Amino acid sequence: MRIVIMETGSFGVPTVKRLYESRHEIAALVTQPKTENKTRREPLPEPEIVQLAEAHGTPILRFPRIKDPEAVAALRELNADIFFICDYGQILSPEGIQAARLGGINLHGSILPKYRGSAPVQWTLLNGDAEAGATVIHITPEVDAGPMLSIVRTPVEENETADVLEVRLAELGAPEVLQAIDALEIDPEHLAAAVVQDASLSCGAPKIRKHMAQIDWTLSAAEIRNRVRAFEPWPRTFTTWQKSEKKPPMRLILLPVPEILSMEVPEGTVPGTVLEVGDVLAVATGNGVLGIRQLQPAGKKPQSVFDFLCGNAIQPGDVLK
Repeated sequence: MRIVIMETGSFGVPTVKRLYESRHEIAALVTQPKTENKTRREPLPEPEIVQLAEAHGTPILRFPRIKDPEAVAALRELNADIFFICDYGQILSPEGIQAARLGGINLHGSILPKYRGSAPVQWTLLNGDAEAGATVIHITPEVDAGPMLSIVRTPVEENETADVLEVRLAELGAPEVLQAIDALEIDPEHLAAAVVQDASLSCGAPKIRKHMAQIDWTLSAAEIRNRVRAFEPWPRTFTTWQKSEKKPPMRLILLPVPEILSMEVPEGTVPGTVLEVGDVLAVATGNGVLGIRQLQPAGKKPQSVFDFLCGNAIQPGDVLK
């Protein structure tokens, strides 16, 4: 099969590596235009997928707008049997999808149809799901809504963060993509066996925003813990502590994943109140107590709570916000 890769991020990299090792031909990589470092006015380092394509001598195409007629015409000229589209960053028009003989397939980082959108792994953790997965779908103009060719499932580990889970799902999904391509090569009618998604089961997985990372201590300990897991490595969950009225609040990033302590919250305690101070910082939440073992002040390296307390006199009764 003659395959054109359309990717900018890293989720599809394990799949592309396997495709290079297979009998299939990678005709080109379509990726986003280069972006400049806003502070230094120079191009940022090339993404891993671009470096991989360059190492194999694969032609690289960059289109500011993939829906432009010129871009669609260029896609047609590639004479692809199929597109592998993953973490690309632009949405193809119907004409763009049809530029390949069999259209396109996508590897999505969730068990569809539940989490359609740009942040499926993060929302899997935010909602405390016990199971995660990756789905291979046939591309349609509606985002993440195409019929499903295969699904791979895996339990979510207790302390797993989004960056770790995403890598795991990318690796688990790679052989599923190859199997789908192999099946389509043998029989293009294999597409007819794809399972149509039930849109009523989708709750969406919209883009994560930076403001979401500040802890709302009225949430339960379990919900806050899930946010720490979901927002690693970005935007990273944080709280603030004010040493005194004369000093501005100090931003504190929570890392690694905090634990839920078997402590009772005294009646009338304001969520965010520090209950105990020691090797672990025990903080009251809307439901339960969160145990924090490590903090990272803004602009500094992570440090244990014990080390942090050497220069910062957090006391029981202080309120984190």
